[in-house]
Amino acid sequence: MDRRPRIDDIILGSIGAHTPPSDTLDHALRYFSTWSGTDKLMMASSLQQASQQTIMFPDFAIHVGKHKQLLDPDGLYKFASQLSIARRIMGFWGLLAIFKGLSRLERSPPESRFVLNIQRLQGLSMLVFYPLEYISFFSSPFVPLLRISPATSAKAGIWSVRAWGIWVVLRIVELLDEWSRLGRKEHQMDEDTFKAAMKRKRAIVFQLVTNISRLPVILHWSVVGGIYKNEVWTSGLSLLSGMAAFWGGWEGIPVPSR
Repeated sequence: MDRRPRIDDIILGSIGAHTPPSDTLDHALRYFSTWSGTDKLMMASSLQQASQQTIMFPDFAIHVGKHKQLLDPDGLYKFASQLSIARRIMGFWGLLAIFKGLSRLERSPPESRFVLNIQRLQGLSMLVFYPLEYISFFSSPFVPLLRISPATSAKAGIWSVRAWGIWVVLRIVELLDEWSRLGRKEHQMDEDTFKAAMKRKRAIVFQLVTNISRLPVILHWSVVGGIYKNEVWTSGLSLLSGMAAFWGGWEGIPVPSR
């Protein structure tokens, strides 16, 4: 049998032949095909690009050779703004998920009454957050669909951030409670259960970093005039939160088995 490569194999099959099976590629496809994965990628990308101007590279430029400028800093900042707008539009249907979550919570409640009421309060805070958030968004200069006054739009925005802040505080309390419960049960676990608990603790750490780093920014946005003048804090803390959310989500997606 002639095993010499055929010209069509060389031309048409070269890319596939030189792309080996990859668990990382399979993992990425599984992660980014979810709404949560796409949202976290867009959030991390937009925050990273926006922060380049305000934190690390005030005169940011990427060069090829000595004279060619490959990426324009103003273009990166505008692209980050477009990603942020796209995320907001993608999240419009999140209100439906809140209703579904509250319904499921009452029909399949957690064992702990404390956790049940924490999650109820989280859902209710999101029911306040979503309408106000999108009233503010759809009356902004970026998407001026609603004809309301700038003062009303700004007020809706501030109160939406405050409702979001309540959710974040409750989420931190819930995570700390779960960490404590896992710690109390560790000495009773077998090896497999202990490994699962350690994996869950690692996920909790990512979620705590995500939410704790958000709190100063939420407080800043929830007060007229803010609590600090230097927006480097906003960019830095938001970037930290976004990256923690991204990597926590990445590790939370099961690796496909072959």
